[in-house]
Amino acid sequence: MTTQDLTPDDETTREMILRFLEGDATEQETVSLRSWLGQSEANRRYFDEVNTTFQATVTVNRFNHRRVNDAWSTLAQKIAAEKEHSAAPAKTVRLFTAWKAAAAVALLAVSSYLAYRLIPAINETQTASIVQTARGSNTRVLLPDGSVVWLNANSTLEYPAKFGEASREVTLKGEGFFDVRKGSKPFIVHAEKLQVQVKGTRFNVEAYADSPVLKTTLEEGKVELHVADHGEIYVMKPGDQIAVHKTDTQVTRTQVDPADFSAWKEEKLVFDNVPLDGILAKLENRYKVNIRVESIGANRERISMTVEHETLDEVLELIQLSSHLRVRKEHNQIILFE
Repeated sequence: MTTQDLTPDDETTREMILRFLEGDATEQETVSLRSWLGQSEANRRYFDEVNTTFQATVTVNRFNHRRVNDAWSTLAQKIAAEKEHSAAPAKTVRLFTAWKAAAAVALLAVSSYLAYRLIPAINETQTASIVQTARGSNTRVLLPDGSVVWLNANSTLEYPAKFGEASREVTLKGEGFFDVRKGSKPFIVHAEKLQVQVKGTRFNVEAYADSPVLKTTLEEGKVELHVADHGEIYVMKPGDQIAVHKTDTQVTRTQVDPADFSAWKEEKLVFDNVPLDGILAKLENRYKVNIRVESIGANRERISMTVEHETLDEVLELIQLSSHLRVRKEHNQIILFE
C-alpha cells in the first residue's frame, strides 16, 4: 500500500492506524503510515482523533474493537454536528478540540476500568498532547516525526502540537523506551534532572517521581546525557547505563544488558541481583497494589527473578523463596519483613 492510497476519513486508513496502535501493523504499513503523517497537518489531526479514541477505549489486557467502533461513531457524529453549526474557522478549531476532549472524558466517565487516555492540554498559544498511562498498563505512541515511544505504567509523555517543526522535545514522567527516527533536529527528552539528547537511537529512561534514582540505558546508537548542576556531558555507548541519584546528583556508569531494562515493553520484568527498593515500585505499578517494607534491613536484600505472566501471589512467593523476607497482607497493603 502506498501513501497515495491513504486518505483522511477513510476506513482503510483508520484500520491501519488501529493496527499500528495495537502493535499489529506490518513493517510496510508502518513505513507508509509514517510517510503519510509527514504529508500534511490534516493527516496528523486525523491520526490524533483515532489515537484519542483508541486511548480512551482500550482495557488493561485487551483491545475491544466493538467499543472503539462505537466510540468512533459517536465522536464522528459530534464532529459532523460541530462542523454544521460552526460559524467561523477559529471557533471551529476550538470546538473541534473541545469535542475531542468531551468524547474522551465521557468514555472515561462510563468506563472506570480504562487503562489509559490521551488528554488534549489547551492554552492560549498552542495545544500540547499528553499521553498518560495508569497502573497496570503501558502503551505505544507514534510521534509526528515517526519516532516511537513505549510508555510504561504510571507514566506521562508530553509533547507540543508543532513537534518536529522548530524542535523535537518531549517531557517524560515515569518510564519510557524511545526508538528515535533520525532527523536534522536533535531529539531531546526532559526527565526531572536529566536531559537526553540524540539524533537517532534506541534507549530507555526511568524517571519515576517516587524513585531515588534516575536511569538512562542505551540500547543502540549514541546519547548525550546532561545532568542538572553538572557541567560535564556524559556520552553513552550501547550497553551503558547511567544512574543519577536525586539527593546528591551523584552519577554512576555501569555496563548492563539493555534488554533487561526494556523487557517491560513485552509485559516482562527482569531483575538481576537488583536491590529490593528497585523492584517494589515496578511491582506496585504492574499489579496496582501498595507494598511497604517494615524493616530497614529488608531494603538491603538483592533479588534475581523474571516476572512475565505470574500472579501477584506467585511473585510474592518468588520473593520469599529468593530472599530472607516474609510477606503478610493487611487490609489493602502488602508488607515485607524479615
